[in-house]
Amino acid sequence: MQVRKVGAVAVGALATVAAIGAPAAAAPGLATQHGDASVTTATATTGAAKALDKVGEPFFQPLITIGTGSSINAAAWQICGSNAVAGPGAVVTSGTPHTQLGDCTNANVRLKQDTGPGVISILDDTSVNALPWQVCGSNVVAGVGLQAAVNSPATVVGDCDNANTQITDGKNLGGPNSLVSLLSGSVVNAAAWQVCGSTAVMGLGVSAGFDSPTTVTGTCRDSNNKISVREPQADIPLLSNVVLDVLPLQVCEQDSLISLVGLSPAINSPANVLGGCVPPHAIYE
Repeated sequence: MQVRKVGAVAVGALATVAAIGAPAAAAPGLATQHGDASVTTATATTGAAKALDKVGEPFFQPLITIGTGSSINAAAWQICGSNAVAGPGAVVTSGTPHTQLGDCTNANVRLKQDTGPGVISILDDTSVNALPWQVCGSNVVAGVGLQAAVNSPATVVGDCDNANTQITDGKNLGGPNSLVSLLSGSVVNAAAWQVCGSTAVMGLGVSAGFDSPTTVTGTCRDSNNKISVREPQADIPLLSNVVLDVLPLQVCEQDSLISLVGLSPAINSPANVLGGCVPPHAIYE
């Protein structure tokens, strides 16, 4: 365990200043000894100020850090080069191709673990993604409703990337370590859903394609996460440098009749992803 200095200030009858790795010393001030020897008191106005000045020397270390250097996304939705309903409703397209020249990227995060952590570190250098949904080069109902594409191909000339996170190892530069870290340097994804080069329902309803092929010339990646494990993390690391991926879903290069909760007939509407499908996964290095 690394040596760290922590100032402790008590207000009232007794005040002391303690340093981990150094002997405890009574704070300077006025002392009064009662004749019955039952109580000894010390005032610590000057001592408290000095203690606060010395917290974390030679590197200042806060007592608690929460969410420092972190990223939070909520309901980041993207419809790119697609025929789609996002929410409740109906969409019918006829003779209207949708083409995206270039990549489609949604809720992708890159963080560096270079935050000076507190004695207690909570959600520092962490990525939180709640409901990141991507519809890319597809015919989709993303919600509740009806989608019908007639002679309206959906094409993305590029890659489709959704909720991919990379957390790199930023050196601590010799600063103090945390005593306890909770979910720091981590990835938390909830319902990272991607429909890529497909005809599908990701909700409730009917999504139909008639002479409307879905094509992605690149690669489809959903919730691909990579963490460079920080050394040292903390004396007591709790769920730090981990990936928590809850209910990820990737529908890639599919044109089946039955979708998640609904029907997705694709008539003369082939699904093509030329660069392949990379499903949700985690890599630690």
